[in-house]
Amino acid sequence: MASIWVDSECRIIRTDEQWDTLAEDNNASQLIGEKIKGSLIWKYIKGDAARMFLDALMTRVKISGKPYILHYRCDGPSKAQFMRMMVSRSDDNTFHIEHDLVRTEKISPEISFIEDKEAEEERCAVCGKVHFKGEWFDALTNRRVFGSLEELRTRTVVCEACEPKVYLSNIKEETPH
Repeated sequence: MASIWVDSECRIIRTDEQWDTLAEDNNASQLIGEKIKGSLIWKYIKGDAARMFLDALMTRVKISGKPYILHYRCDGPSKAQFMRMMVSRSDDNTFHIEHDLVRTEKISPEISFIEDKEAEEERCAVCGKVHFKGEWFDALTNRRVFGSLEELRTRTVVCEACEPKVYLSNIKEETPH
């Protein structure tokens, strides 16, 4: 479990030791707590749609007063990472965002998705599926669709199937499709 806390202005106020370990394990030492403390959380989230999605989740928690749990994907080139995020609000008006790695599965052959806001192909920030040649595909279960591609430029979005997860009705634990 890796945690990050943000204040009411969405500035990172602290992280835990597991956050730093997760950053180091993913070759992202630029994301350890001491380096990101004081920064707006939005600086570290790829794509406008993903930023708006987290903002909507935080607003949902603020309005409902209840924590929100979301299962999502955070894949690397060779592995699908199935994650669980819980967003909750503290009495001091800060948000606690907790990430748990639920499980991993190997993606073979490897494929890297490179963030490019000008890209034609889209990648969902929640379920991890890629909109490729007019359809949504999961790189884990449909790797052959991408052929011999070793990397694909994508822009981060929230797909239509995942959009309802931010609405204020039906507040419950959500899982990816």
